[in-house]
Amino acid sequence: MSINSLTSGGSASSGVVSALANNAKSITDIQTQLSTGKKILDPAQQGVVTRLSSQVTGFNAAQNNIAKGQNVLNVTASALSSISDLLTQMQDLANKANSSTISSSDATKLQQTFSALLNQITTTSNAAKVDGAGLTASTATSLTIQTGIGTSDTTTLHVVKVDTTTLGINASDISTASGATAAITALKTALDTVSSNQSSVAADQVSLTSVTKLNASITDNLQNTIDSIQKPDAAQLQMDLQNMNNQQSMNYYLINQMNQEAQGVLTIFR
Repeated sequence: MSINSLTSGGSASSGVVSALANNAKSITDIQTQLSTGKKILDPAQQGVVTRLSSQVTGFNAAQNNIAKGQNVLNVTASALSSISDLLTQMQDLANKANSSTISSSDATKLQQTFSALLNQITTTSNAAKVDGAGLTASTATSLTIQTGIGTSDTTTLHVVKVDTTTLGINASDISTASGATAAITALKTALDTVSSNQSSVAADQVSLTSVTKLNASITDNLQNTIDSIQKPDAAQLQMDLQNMNNQQSMNYYLINQMNQEAQGVLTIFR
């Protein structure tokens, strides 16, 4: 007759072996939670964490979109400032040309400089882009940015075209006094347009900054909630680990006793 020393005790032995395996798993789980700083979640908790984590990911993507939008606005603001300076210089040239005492050669030189500045405005308005997105060129269209996690959470950046045609100065010519007079009027209107556009860009910048702060606050709250769900109670886990280790020692003791009894039974039947 052959008797297994661990099973000779019947259900009692099986129970101790099962408890030994369960305790070993519990000890491993506790040690994992202590080492990772994250507790093992039940399905309901994991579902909440998954949902909140998805929202955090969405808001992070929105923040990235906003950052790109701010870059476009910063480039646009810089372009508008440069064009305002160019228009001021052109206005000065037009004022100088608006005189019956100016010689034809001087008028020609003023017109050459005036034309060069006009070309710079065209170049600047076309070049004010970030990854192909711009608001100042003649072909520019408004930019709609996803600034939240909902499909309706968007912000539109307004077009601020400052090409010479839009500004109404593309045909300006200061080579004659009458042309200079007309240019002075057109340049004043152009400067007013640029000033209005600068206010529009500033408003869009403030709007995006406000959304950025709101998103950051929401994201922090979401992450804090996730952390609070995942954070284990280290003190309680240490106590549980001690209890599990004590129980495991007892299980080993019981198994040892059962083995000794089983060996005694084997001796009788030999």
